[in-house]
Amino acid sequence: MQERNFVSKTSGVGRKAAFAFCAGFAAFTLAFGPALASPAAAQTIVDDWHKVKPPAPPELKTVTVDPKTTALLVLDFNGAQDPTKGPCNVKTKPRCLASVPKVKTLLDQARAKEMLVVFSLAGVGEPQDIATALAPLASEPIVKSGPDKFIGTNLRNILSDKGIKTVIVTGTASEGAVLDTATDAALNGMNIVLPVDGMSSTELYAEQYVAWHTVNAPGVSQKTTLTSIDRIKF
Repeated sequence: MQERNFVSKTSGVGRKAAFAFCAGFAAFTLAFGPALASPAAAQTIVDDWHKVKPPAPPELKTVTVDPKTTALLVLDFNGAQDPTKGPCNVKTKPRCLASVPKVKTLLDQARAKEMLVVFSLAGVGEPQDIATALAPLASEPIVKSGPDKFIGTNLRNILSDKGIKTVIVTGTASEGAVLDTATDAALNGMNIVLPVDGMSSTELYAEQYVAWHTVNAPGVSQKTTLTSIDRIKF
């Protein structure tokens, strides 16, 4: 009899505890359920794409470089004479062609200071396919690779053999050869000078993104000076 009473009392306590738990859980669900199930909590950047507002434009800075320890990289300007020979052409990247006169100004200044100038090629391009205004001299090295011009080439050795500590990066595409080569150089300890009017893409957003990335990305922003060609001093 006593055992039956004990079981009955125990079962009663269990039922009360279970009831209290269920009631508490129901109250929790009512209070926090909407927040937990809110669509906003599950959204990705793609879902929120239309909400993104571009940050304020970064400041362009004046920079003085040492010609003895600085190299100018002229990346993937091939295709100007024949669109099938490279990305810098009127069909796919007219902004690249539009940047050629300014890059030519920078190239002339670099050569006048006897700076190291290195060219690169993309795709099926050959040296003769580089925009005529920027044609490399016989003494200026040319490398050929994918977006990162350090991969599969001797570019790193070319720069280190000349004691280069800073590279001015120009070229196309901004989100390809420019970004990848500059990032590689920065993460390996080099200083980057990036003139925004010397890089181009198929669309403005890519150029905007690269400008933002280089002055905000960890490991890259500390080594990068965002500038324009007229702000580069020798």
